[in-house]
Amino acid sequence: MDIDGSELLDLVRYLDNAEHQAAAKTYPVVERHAKALQDQWQKNARETARRHGKHYPKSITTEQVPAAEAIEWTVGPESMMPQGGMGPGFEYGSRNQPPHWDGARAAIQEEPKFLKSLDEIVRGLL
Repeated sequence: MDIDGSELLDLVRYLDNAEHQAAAKTYPVVERHAKALQDQWQKNARETARRHGKHYPKSITTEQVPAAEAIEWTVGPESMMPQGGMGPGFEYGSRNQPPHWDGARAAIQEEPKFLKSLDEIVRGLL
């Protein structure tokens, strides 16, 4: 297979453009699924926390993590918010209560949707 210089440059430009397109299309997808994960985690927590954890669902937040080479969001209880520091006890259980697995169940529900969205981005770039 012979590729001349102009074809190689065209290929490099195409790949460079694909990288920028992928980043531009991925950001809103990651943000949307991080917020969906937060919503589902809060919903699960409202169902399991009962009276002793009435503030816990509101402590579950999402925020972007500044990163130069990645698109990252963090989702989970904010320890500085009322009952946010109780997140590990609610999620994994303690000597006083069984594990609730609110975040784990939310992640299991959201993961296939997230992967499908990423697959659609990749297929759109081909």
